[in-house]
Amino acid sequence: MTVVRRRLRRQSLKDFLGALYSHRRFSLEKLRHFQQLQNRRQLMCAFLLLAIGFLAITAAVLVKVFQPYDLIFKWKLVMAENGEIFNLWAKPPVDLYIKIYLFNITNAEAFLAGREKLQVEEVGPYVYKELMTHENITFNDNNTMSTTPSHPLVWQEHLSEGRREDDEVVMLNIAMLAISHLTADRNYFFVRLPMQGLFASTKSEPIVRMTAREFMFGFPSTLATLGNTLLPNWISFEKVGLIDRMYDFSTDFETFHTGVPDPAISGLYATYRGETKLPQWEGDHCSNIEYASDGTKFKSFIQPNETVKFFRKSMCRPINLYRDGEERTFGSLKGYNYVFEENAFDNGAINEANKCFCRHGDCQPVGLIDVTDCYYGFPISLSFPHFMNGDVGLVENITGMQPDPEKHSTAFVIQPESGLPLSLSVKVQINMHFKDLQNYPQVSQFSHLTAPMLWFEIMMPKLPDELDTRFNFYLNLLPLVNPLGFWGALVLGVGLLVYAITRATLHMSSFTRQATNISDGKYARANLLQNLTGSGGIIGNGNQVYNPCELKLLDDVPTAKKHVIIRGNSDDEAYQERRQSAYALELEPALSDAESSDEGNESDTVTLSRNSTTSSSCIEVEHDDDICIDCFDDNGLEVTVDAASTSSSSSSKPGAKHQLGVSLASSGYASSPASSSSSANELSGSNSKTGWMPYAHPEKFDGTTGMTKHV
Repeated sequence: MTVVRRRLRRQSLKDFLGALYSHRRFSLEKLRHFQQLQNRRQLMCAFLLLAIGFLAITAAVLVKVFQPYDLIFKWKLVMAENGEIFNLWAKPPVDLYIKIYLFNITNAEAFLAGREKLQVEEVGPYVYKELMTHENITFNDNNTMSTTPSHPLVWQEHLSEGRREDDEVVMLNIAMLAISHLTADRNYFFVRLPMQGLFASTKSEPIVRMTAREFMFGFPSTLATLGNTLLPNWISFEKVGLIDRMYDFSTDFETFHTGVPDPAISGLYATYRGETKLPQWEGDHCSNIEYASDGTKFKSFIQPNETVKFFRKSMCRPINLYRDGEERTFGSLKGYNYVFEENAFDNGAINEANKCFCRHGDCQPVGLIDVTDCYYGFPISLSFPHFMNGDVGLVENITGMQPDPEKHSTAFVIQPESGLPLSLSVKVQINMHFKDLQNYPQVSQFSHLTAPMLWFEIMMPKLPDELDTRFNFYLNLLPLVNPLGFWGALVLGVGLLVYAITRATLHMSSFTRQATNISDGKYARANLLQNLTGSGGIIGNGNQVYNPCELKLLDDVPTAKKHVIIRGNSDDEAYQERRQSAYALELEPALSDAESSDEGNESDTVTLSRNSTTSSSCIEVEHDDDICIDCFDDNGLEVTVDAASTSSSSSSKPGAKHQLGVSLASSGYASSPASSSSSANELSGSNSKTGWMPYAHPEKFDGTTGMTKHV
């Protein structure tokens, strides 16, 4: 009966401990697997953050080096078929106007009679809208494009301030005065005499009455018709109209740069009528029109002290523009004021370089430029309106001239990065400059006189709202790509790197701390239990789980310290509480294979701890920071040693109690070979007076009940 009870008790303990340990081992394995997956995810996340951070920093460096906005903007400037800038240049969607002011002669009879100076009054404005286009565009292999310009004019009555095209005005007879000027020094009998007869037969007068439109776009003239009949290569028109001749582009063909390889020169002149120089002038300063603008687009990326060049057929010459004044705002865009170069019409009197504008060595007065070759040989000269900045004699010989710099100055407002004109106002006056005409009595009063005919203003007050919005994006918003891209990518990259490194460091530190806590707690429990059972130097001088050299004191680890409570069933129900120093094993002890030890022999003894120095049987239960070890008395039970040993050994004391040390915290307390071999020896040396019964299933043991366990 005793044997059966002993075996039942042993089997119940084995089942209980096996189930508990198996469950704890399974939980630990699941936890370990979860921690491994979590660690892998953390490492992958940190790696991705590091990669993105490096890519962001690389992007910031690339932005700083290559300046993507500049690359995009230069690409947009290049003229390509159906490209945005090309379409704007081919047909500019702008409101371009020409305002014309006529000089109406008020004292024609008195002047022709020689009684008064020529007196004029300004009449206007007569406003037309210029529909500027580039037709028949062909792209060439040398990065240029050829085109035929077109500038049709459309009457704008609502802008003409009450003026009408049929207003009557008294103006110069251009045809008669031009012929007189050209033949004044020719042979009398073969040229001048026939011309005088022609003037008389056609009843031509040097000053005539006509409508404003006739003067601008051509009025019937017998002389013009005769000249067209007899000299078609010279006079290719039947009507003489000053604006009509100025806007005759039928024989013109031009070539412009596309912007390859230099985007700054896109839309600028390459040649005019197949040449880079104008045939009527000598020297590059006066004749070279290459890289000049026709007003549609100027040079891009203009530097503060750099000049830009402007050319238009009506001016018959290129002219340099200089920056003047502070930055100005038009709409949402900002630009600078550019004006004609100082002394542009001085013919070398002040600026030596302008001497090349003296036609055939004959320099006109300061303020005039001879453009005879551009107007069919007519004695046409250009000046600023009302002879502004011209020779004093020009104003003194004519009554009614009132030059005003504020009203008569030319100005271009250009956005320097793009070369886009934000506003322009080009003001030029057309005059007839005569030499000695004394050989023709009808026109002798015009000798050595510069007679004003009209002045015009080609103007664009501002960009249309659509263009203003578009270029506001290109010139004001898009440039933010460079600084925002650089600083944004740099801050993002550095931030991601710092975050990834910090996160990885904290994760590894937390992982190490958790592993240390688990190991420390496990090893500490093994040593504490060993000490409590008498082998740790507290009770007796038994062997430790491992030698002292294998242990390390962990007093500085708060989480490793436990409260150990030993409860007994003595009469006074004394409670002993001991605070033990925390120990951690350098090497994790192996669990004892209780099952195999029992199966391998017929021993009736259950050995569950490494050492046995007391007669108590204990169970350890961990809860939070406490380890509770409950021990139970087994007065009614006789636990003998192995059955075979009992029969053969008479020295064993009957009724000797065997210590049962049980760990329920899955700490892996196993018997080392040394301790298991010493268990039998320690049985005989036990001095315990009190028996203890392990808390397994006490209800099965003859009504003996132990104390309830406290956690």
